[in-house]
Amino acid sequence: MAKEKYDGLWQPDMLDRFSMNPNVMVRDLDGERLELILTYVAETGRSESLSALISGIVDRHPRYLRVKELFETFEAYKRIGQAIYEQWRAGNVETIFDLACGHGLLGILLAWRFRKLRVVCVDLERRPAFDHYLEIVREQGVPMENVEYIESDFKDVELGPRSYVICIHACNEGTRDALEMAGAANACFAAMPCCIRDRIYLRRINHLDDYARYTAAAGVIAGRYGAYKITAIDRRITNRNLILLGAPAQAS
Repeated sequence: MAKEKYDGLWQPDMLDRFSMNPNVMVRDLDGERLELILTYVAETGRSESLSALISGIVDRHPRYLRVKELFETFEAYKRIGQAIYEQWRAGNVETIFDLACGHGLLGILLAWRFRKLRVVCVDLERRPAFDHYLEIVREQGVPMENVEYIESDFKDVELGPRSYVICIHACNEGTRDALEMAGAANACFAAMPCCIRDRIYLRRINHLDDYARYTAAAGVIAGRYGAYKITAIDRRITNRNLILLGAPAQAS
């Protein structure tokens, strides 16, 4: 739907009208909340074609998409997309790797935006949602020949020159492994750590509540792997909301 229809209607407190329980699917929403999601996408995405893409997914494939995932993915897309754009302008990006990509919506959105870049989505299993989402984009007239899906353990994927590594909510060693790969390839990265078990980065973090423990551990990860920036999405969407951004050594 066109952005102009919704201009000025979305307010941040409207996020409180949605449950972020991971079991709540888009298909479970009533008409008012469905309309609010489209309002949110139209106003915060600032693109009529992007709004049409998300509208198509919401309308035709609501059973595949969790409400929490939609907000989480879209917020990550906006922040990581800007970081990719900056690194691409600096000549540091040719291929985007979305590791442990799950449903692949983030990779599809990035391939839609960055049509001159190759986007590789990687996970152990190609979920049906990926192909359904891809179909929606192609119906908009975008060939999407720049995106592919590799069914594999991401540690077996070889990163080429000028790679951009994305790792969203890979638990425990997953974030570490992705950032080790990025470092070995002198690649850019965007990581959104999830569960962080003791002894992966620090022996132990004591006497902190859950979020303080998470932020402390994320800070350690950022320092260890040379992040140049830490940003965040709304904590009401997820309390694992920090995004660590890194660039090649010569660009950071």
